[in-house]
Amino acid sequence: MATALQFGDELTAMEPQEAAASRYMARLVFASFWTIVFTGAVRKWIAPGVTALYLLQDIPIGLAYIYALYTGLFTRGYMMLGIMLLTAVLTLQGLLQIIVSGLSPVVAFIGLHNYLFYLPMLLIFSWAFTKKYRTDYIRWNLLLSLPMCLLAVVQAQAPKSAWINKSSSGDAFGVPGADVARVTGTFNFTAFYGIWVAAAVALCVGEWLLPKESRAIKSTWLLLTCTFAVNVCHLISASRGAVALAVTSILGGVVAAFILRSYRALFMIGGLALLLPVGAAATYALSPSEFNIMTERFTRANEVDSTKTRLMDGVIGFITIPDFSLIGAGVGMGVDAAHVDSTDSNSFTYALSEIDVIRNVMELGTPVGLLYVLTRIGFLVGMILFAVYLVRNGSSPHVLPLAFFLFAQAYAGDVTRNGTMTASQIMLGYSFILGVYYHPDNRETDSAAIDSPTRYA
Repeated sequence: MATALQFGDELTAMEPQEAAASRYMARLVFASFWTIVFTGAVRKWIAPGVTALYLLQDIPIGLAYIYALYTGLFTRGYMMLGIMLLTAVLTLQGLLQIIVSGLSPVVAFIGLHNYLFYLPMLLIFSWAFTKKYRTDYIRWNLLLSLPMCLLAVVQAQAPKSAWINKSSSGDAFGVPGADVARVTGTFNFTAFYGIWVAAAVALCVGEWLLPKESRAIKSTWLLLTCTFAVNVCHLISASRGAVALAVTSILGGVVAAFILRSYRALFMIGGLALLLPVGAAATYALSPSEFNIMTERFTRANEVDSTKTRLMDGVIGFITIPDFSLIGAGVGMGVDAAHVDSTDSNSFTYALSEIDVIRNVMELGTPVGLLYVLTRIGFLVGMILFAVYLVRNGSSPHVLPLAFFLFAQAYAGDVTRNGTMTASQIMLGYSFILGVYYHPDNRETDSAAIDSPTRYA
């Protein structure tokens, strides 16, 4: 973490008046990012079985909250009010469940942590994403794709029983029924790796939408190398989710190119699409087994039916599947971390539902659960429209690819069950988008905004 903090301490001649408070907050943002990236590595390769280590990334995030309260470096407005109201409703429902249905206070606390702890990142981290630190964030994500790609290739070529492919519990991790690893990079699960990959693809797409002089990666050859590497990262993963999220990021880039009405941008996105078959061919050359299993997972009849069912359940299942319940099963009952000491912890989650939004309604009860899910979906749709607004006004085109993949993940994918590694990454992405609003690219300097750290918006 100490090493990570220094990444936020880069001053440029263009921003000599940068306030110390914003500079320190940026350090905490980057510390959070690097801790998220490497928490899985610690859990599976250094201390497998030590479940409490999943809270590592909470340390810099918690420090950022404390520092924000101390300095006033956070935004105020409707978003803050909405988070406060949602927190009050979910907390009161949790207390009601403890009193009425005997829900374990520990389970309720862990559940509320996964639902609520990461929401204030939107108010605090977004303020630290000035133009300079957004540039740093893009650069580090894309440069990270190079060693991550090498690690992914090694994991794909190794058997799933190999040390490099073990899970955080110390077991082998791979595709059921085949000796094929599920690539996870430095993360300890494919879903967490897939979110990082999709974010890196989104930022990469955004770079190609910019003229060379405005990019975080100035060298065209280096950007090409990063583009190739980050696409191999998801193509070799043996994860349908990772590939789908990455493709969604590229789709967001296509929409951004049309909004920009730039033939150059459309040409760049077209070139990126042409690079995907090259990445697929490289995937086959590096690991035929990974390529073949991925092809099967997208084309085999039972896998296609499974994908359709999961997709439909994720889109409308929260309305059609849960039985009506005023109290609910209990907040946190579907959170894996709430049942760490159980002999069959997964049964708690899957007895409710593997689909996050369905499980939310089952946990919280129909009235509160639907309120939570509809608020969540409304926010996701609103952020896509907000990203369109930002791009149309000449700000960072990275926001639209980010908003597209974040919508797909947070609507039909996991957020609350493994909130420490899903919600934290999702909120980091949305903080980047909000940072573009608070510190637009077309503003000549960030110093005016930074010198007035409390923002009402």
